[in-house]
Amino acid sequence: MTEKGRHTDTARGGLLAWIEREHCAELNLCNLLEKIADHLLEPLDRELANTGILTLRHCVKRHVALEEGYLYPVLARRAGRDELTEAMLVQIRGEHAVDECLAHDTADQLELALTRGHVEKPEMLGYMLRGFFECRRRHIAWEDAIVLPLARRLLAEEDFHDFSAEAFEEGAGAGNFFEFSPRAKCGCGCGHGS
Repeated sequence: MTEKGRHTDTARGGLLAWIEREHCAELNLCNLLEKIADHLLEPLDRELANTGILTLRHCVKRHVALEEGYLYPVLARRAGRDELTEAMLVQIRGEHAVDECLAHDTADQLELALTRGHVEKPEMLGYMLRGFFECRRRHIAWEDAIVLPLARRLLAEEDFHDFSAEAFEEGAGAGNFFEFSPRAKCGCGCGHGS
């Protein structure tokens, strides 16, 4: 640990690597939701549905907390009055807000299906599931292609002295991400979490 009690992963590379692991975790969630959507005409897999519900209730909130609480404030400061960066951050915050609502609405509908013992309107739930995971996949791809390279170019290690992986995990609730946790092996082939 460093003198302030933080591990060396509080540096720029550590935070960005943490965000990449979170992206992998979210892509795994998208795969799980796609599997549920593909089988809505069959009896609902209770274990998958419960995992999906609990993860939906926390994954986007956790993603937003990580990026908007740590990455975007320093990115905005370093970028100054660059209009493109300002517009990008406004767009991302808007997507985060919409995705949080979609995540909770989708979790509510999955929970209702579990309570009833069947999916009453499979077309509607399938549309919601696909809408959510397709938006998340696009959002993550955009962040991986645009935001993270911009952060690597503009930010320095001292920009992230306020980030502590341990404090973030404590505040965000590590257990809320289940097997999609960045500490778990991703399974996406990226090597994170191994």
